[in-house]
Amino acid sequence: MKKYLIVLCALLMVFASTGPVSAEPAAEDKKTLVVYSSVNHQVDEDERKLDMLLSHFTKNIDFVHVSEFQPDDTKDTTHIFYYGSRNEQLPDSFLASMDSYEGTLTVIGHNQNQFKDHFSFEASPKLSNFNFMYLDGEKEEKIKIPLQSVFTVPVNEEIEVLAWAEGGKKAKPLVMEENGAYYAASPDVISPVSTLFGDVLHDIYQSSHEESHPGYIRLEDIHPLVDPEKLKETGEVLIENDIPFMMAVIPVYTDPETGRRSHFSDYPETLEVIQYLQENGGSVVLHGYTHQYRASETGEGFEFWDVENNTPIYKEGRDPSPIKRPDDFHTRDAYEDYMAELKDFERDYTETKLNKGIQELTGFGLYPLAFEAPHYTMSQHGYEIASEFFSTYVGQMQLSDENWQVMDSAPYSTSPSFTHGMTVLPETLGYVEPDNKQAADEIIQKAEQQMMVRDGMVSFFYHPYLGAERLSEVIDGLKDRPIEWIDLKEENTKVQSDEVTITAADGNVNVNKNTFQLFTESKTLFHYFVQNTADKVTWTMVGVSSLSVMLFCFYTFVSYRRLTQNERSDQVG
Repeated sequence: MKKYLIVLCALLMVFASTGPVSAEPAAEDKKTLVVYSSVNHQVDEDERKLDMLLSHFTKNIDFVHVSEFQPDDTKDTTHIFYYGSRNEQLPDSFLASMDSYEGTLTVIGHNQNQFKDHFSFEASPKLSNFNFMYLDGEKEEKIKIPLQSVFTVPVNEEIEVLAWAEGGKKAKPLVMEENGAYYAASPDVISPVSTLFGDVLHDIYQSSHEESHPGYIRLEDIHPLVDPEKLKETGEVLIENDIPFMMAVIPVYTDPETGRRSHFSDYPETLEVIQYLQENGGSVVLHGYTHQYRASETGEGFEFWDVENNTPIYKEGRDPSPIKRPDDFHTRDAYEDYMAELKDFERDYTETKLNKGIQELTGFGLYPLAFEAPHYTMSQHGYEIASEFFSTYVGQMQLSDENWQVMDSAPYSTSPSFTHGMTVLPETLGYVEPDNKQAADEIIQKAEQQMMVRDGMVSFFYHPYLGAERLSEVIDGLKDRPIEWIDLKEENTKVQSDEVTITAADGNVNVNKNTFQLFTESKTLFHYFVQNTADKVTWTMVGVSSLSVMLFCFYTFVSYRRLTQNERSDQVG
């Protein structure tokens, strides 16, 4: 009886200790509302930047333009973010709702002075420049950045400054808190400002994320024509250092002058190296199908964005006709029908490319576990399509359908609304530039800055044609940092095409494929299958023939010895 009482007491202690220790709501309970002030009333790049940051803490995010805000929008919300991307008079109904709001309010950029019930200060509309920033209490670890702007906020005893901006040796509040409300004085949360703001968001959400720094190294632009020796020696550096890594693989290389397409079946030595690396710590990331559009070279061209027109892929590359604008149509309905046709083309184009990429790699025994758009360029519709094939995206994100150059990364892993469920593993450090002798030092310095975020991602990519030496230089500089290198095989990823489903978890990769369909629907894979089968049959025949010859020789030798022994016996007899 005494033994049972001891066990019962122990169980009660366990339940008591696991109960009310943390009052932090689960991610799905942190209902967040983003109120924004864009000119076109649509969610645009500004809101998507914020989406990338917030979705690290919750997937329950709603967006509403300030002019369309209704008091009921605040129901059950735990956090409200007002993003003032422009100066304007805010509606009285919205301000009244914010005055009575009891959850956590965060104001960003313009119009802070209209939230008078939350802040005792008013940010000056005049912007000041700064080129350093740091978290409060960590001035010795300040980050040097390209010139940015901040609204001037007078410091008083009522506010707690969480991050500082410094310019001309004068420090000004960058992010601050007063009575549970927060203000970010930057008109923009694009990186590198998002680095510090991303860390402060842990306080805003009262997140218990432990300090840890996941990271990855991605070997970039691996296509059939890469140098297999340099690829292998580069991969060996990572294997020897026990670092799992990613390989951004392009199944088809297109020669821009002749238009000739090369596949991995044309370069078996390169294929063997990639298969070897996959078996020894490398994970394949599909990096487009040809990494080019029109007549550009693989690795240089854009595949999912029309750079000449700065639009999504809305037509065949050889089609010279311009994309029509709304004023080219008599009615709005006619324009919308036209846009629907263009989006149908984009869907068909993107689905075809992704299907072919996944299926061709799988046919060669290479199993993609994530996707990276060539040059990080893809429309918002493109991300939606990609999410139907991939659970994981790697790299930076394009944030605008008007300009491909508007792209950014979050400082940590995230799952923004516009990726439709895909987890994003951002690239945060750039790459080793071929002509930059200081590239390794710069990446190491950026890594230190990323690690100011309590769970900041440390990630970069490297081109194998540079050889192993420069990669070794970076790795040596990162060895002493507490980086937890990501292995995609451990990340619960899923990839699915028409004929293939690939899942990975706990270090195991499971492939479910329709082999007959794969090899009969692809001329390249069919020839590869036939050649492989022929080679195997040939080598089997050679092996059998060799064994037969060996057995014949052995039998002949034994027979000869036996005959010799018998002759000697006769002579002796």
